[in-house]
Amino acid sequence: MDRREFGKLFIGAATFAGLPHLAHAAPRIGAQEKFHSALAEKPWLLGYLGTREPLLQSELKIEHGKVPSGFSGRLFRNGPARHEIGQDRFSHWFDAPGMIQRFTISGDRISHLGRLTDTSRNHVETDKNRIAYHGFGTSGSELSSGGSADGQNPANISLLNHAGELLALWEGGSPHIIDPETLSSSGIKKWTSDTAGLPFGAHPRRDSDGSVWNIGYSANPAAILIYHLSATGELLQTHLLPQMHTPMLHDFLITDSKLILVMPPFRASKSSDGAFLDQFEWNAQQSTQILVIDKSDLTHFVELETEAFWVFHFGNAYDISSSEIGFDFALHSDPGFMTKDAYQVMDGSWNGGAQTTMHYAQARLDLSKRTVHIERNNDHGQVEFVQIDPREQLSRHSQTLMLTHSGGKSQLGWNTLTLLDRNSGNANSFTVSDTELIEEHLIVPKPDSNSGFWIIGTSLDWQRRRTSLSIYDGQALEDGPVVKAVMEYPIPFGLHGLFLPL
Repeated sequence: MDRREFGKLFIGAATFAGLPHLAHAAPRIGAQEKFHSALAEKPWLLGYLGTREPLLQSELKIEHGKVPSGFSGRLFRNGPARHEIGQDRFSHWFDAPGMIQRFTISGDRISHLGRLTDTSRNHVETDKNRIAYHGFGTSGSELSSGGSADGQNPANISLLNHAGELLALWEGGSPHIIDPETLSSSGIKKWTSDTAGLPFGAHPRRDSDGSVWNIGYSANPAAILIYHLSATGELLQTHLLPQMHTPMLHDFLITDSKLILVMPPFRASKSSDGAFLDQFEWNAQQSTQILVIDKSDLTHFVELETEAFWVFHFGNAYDISSSEIGFDFALHSDPGFMTKDAYQVMDGSWNGGAQTTMHYAQARLDLSKRTVHIERNNDHGQVEFVQIDPREQLSRHSQTLMLTHSGGKSQLGWNTLTLLDRNSGNANSFTVSDTELIEEHLIVPKPDSNSGFWIIGTSLDWQRRRTSLSIYDGQALEDGPVVKAVMEYPIPFGLHGLFLPL
């Protein structure tokens, strides 16, 4: 990629989330009173309340069971947390400044540390005691563009541990470097001067050689950027894919030989006269495009088409043959969770209604015939946050872990962990109490086993106003947690995390 191409994309980076001042823009901030009134009637909204504390710290009390022998490590999680600043409240769940949560498990002790990430945006808004910038879904006539995407960067989606650095990821700008001990940030990560400030996605994919692939997308100019980082952290290559209308790409896939970009018909086709999300339009009459790119030559690709659907998160992809690829994911009928539900939980107006359907799905691509076959599994209700055993990455994985909810729709979230055996089709599950909602859980391989694993994650009991950490045996999920430890306080619902053994 030459410097002129980077220069054009820098313009896009400056406006990725930053939008112009528009006197007629509909204000979407200031719904605090409405939300708090709703919270009194719907206490399950607690996970969307947020925290005003910059630092949280406590020892967890083991309420049930004991930590498995030999299990030690740190669970790091990231997510939007500071939903209210002064009298303002962000109008979209994805907008608030991020907070890194760290749970340390050592012996029979489990501790928690949470810290708001030290972003440029966070410092400015703290000083002003109000929301100062436009965001992904929040806009207002008094808000600023911040001058660049990194001026608005909340660092609030996920984490990457690579080449000795822990990075907090957003989607529209640079990663932030996090100290794993203190959780403080030492600034943004710059691989080169040319890539500084460009969109770096929230779901990098690690290759079998330890290198990392990632994508970023820009609405102005319309483009998709591909990154390849070496196992030691150097930028190996970038590649720019110009677009007519940029599709929103939250996640992507790799196999041993290919990159797979699934591009739903949710594209930036409108003027930027509101939040970043307002530029995008869903068109169910158009097809979902799938771009399969050769790793060895990023200019060589095959383009496939299939029915319209939306996707946030994929599980894993693998080469079946030289011309066939398989992968699994959570298939959404449309992006309504993002364009409707994530607004309504922030002002407290969410009351169920016609929700987007989210089902587990498996896809098979035939590149020679240019066909796409998708098999849906509707047995588990609403499905999201699919995970696999990291030892099975890039191969035909045997099991998929996911959050599910097969009950009523009186709460927005998930209450069941489901582990699907992809060979037999059988599934084991565990449902938490009626007053709990669970967050993304991860599979942690047992060090002394080729196939055994633990499952670790957090849940919020909105009635007790406490967050808990639980560990399950993957071979006996239905028996419930082998240990459950409770915090002294609730923490806001987060998005993604990673586990690092000690």
